[in-house]
Order: sequence, then structure tokens, then C-alpha cells
Amino acid sequence: MNEPYDFVIGESEEIESLPEAIKEHIITTTTRDYPARDNAVYVTELTYCIRKAYYRRMAERAGEREDKGLRQRWYLYRGIVFDEAWTNLFPRHQVRVTHRVKDGPTIIGKIDFIDDDGTLYELKTVSNDYAVRNGPKMAHVKQALFYAWIEQAPKVRLVYVHLGGIRIFDLAPRLAWKIVQEFEEKAMALWNALQTNTPPQPDNEAWECKYCEFKHLCTRRE
Repeated sequence: MNEPYDFVIGESEEIESLPEAIKEHIITTTTRDYPARDNAVYVTELTYCIRKAYYRRMAERAGEREDKGLRQRWYLYRGIVFDEAWTNLFPRHQVRVTHRVKDGPTIIGKIDFIDDDGTLYELKTVSNDYAVRNGPKMAHVKQALFYAWIEQAPKVRLVYVHLGGIRIFDLAPRLAWKIVQEFEEKAMALWNALQTNTPPQPDNEAWECKYCEFKHLCTRRE
């Protein structure tokens, strides 16, 4: 009996090997520019190192755009695909939220969707279940709880999706106020840094520097 590989004459794991039409769709779908406003700070900017957020803002001011490769775009693309397929199933989806920091900027973001019973859902895509083997990512927990505080949601669920299945974490909305305090402090620090053109102190997680596109600037500055 013939084996499958008897009929195989080549293989590839490179996204670049996909048909041009699919690659173009990936690029088009992940090219969504939302110019940042100086008086606003995005929730996602507050979930990671604010010095990185500062450098990204300064690059945008200078008209510089990060040249994302297909592999990096793929990570964004898979999330957008699930997001568009699932969130539209609910009447309340892509809910815009704002929170004004006293004497400071406005924090803005979007809730993925809210179920009929008031449960707030935050969707994230990961490569596989191994990525959340030790529990949810803290950045994602903070984002979901911040939204819960704004919405006064009775329940919060963080849903990780990958092609092998899903992983759902129920979060404690009663602890959301701690995240709000942290985000307000970080928003003020980033806002002040942008006004004075002075990089804020880094507040990165241990793993962030390794993958940061601005680590050469941080190293030179320090």
C-alpha cells in the first residue's frame, strides 16, 4: 500500500508559500491605521511597557511605520478573523469605552462583545493551548478587567482561541479597581512623556525586552 508521502514532492511551512490572493488579503486585513490622538491613550498601550508605547507614538509622529512581515501579520490576521466571525453574533459588540483621567488624558478602548446576561467577553488568539498552560496572560487579564470596571459587568470571561480548541478563564470583576488605578498612573506617565518628548521609565515584563523593536534605543539611553 502506498504511503501519503509517496505522492508528496515538496512541502513548506512558510506563509510566503500561500497563493498571492490570500497573502494580499492578509496584508489588506491587517493594514488598519488609526492615527493616535495626543489627548488619548489606548488601553492596549497600557498593558505593556509604556516606554515602548512612547517610542511607537514618536515613530508615528515622524511618519515612520513598522514594516510588518507576513509572519507578524498572520498573528494579527487570525485574531481579526475570529473577531469578525464571532463578535457580530451579539447585539452589543465592539463597544467603544472611554475613561477620563483627572487632569489628564482619556483612556479609550473597545469591548469585544457583551452577552445577553451582561457577561463581558474578551477574545484572544494564541498558537496553541501550550501558550496559556500557566494561565492567562496578565496583559489580557488587565485589559478585560478594565473594561469590566467601565461597563460595571457582573461577569468577565477571557476566551483564548486556537485551531485546536479554546480555553476560557472566568475573572473576578471585584478586583478591577486595582487595574483602573494602575492604568490611570501609566496613562498619566505616557501622556506627560508625549507632552515633554521625554521617554518615560520602562515598566516592562521580563520577556518584553527580548522582542521589543526599540530595545536598541533603550539600551543606548540607559
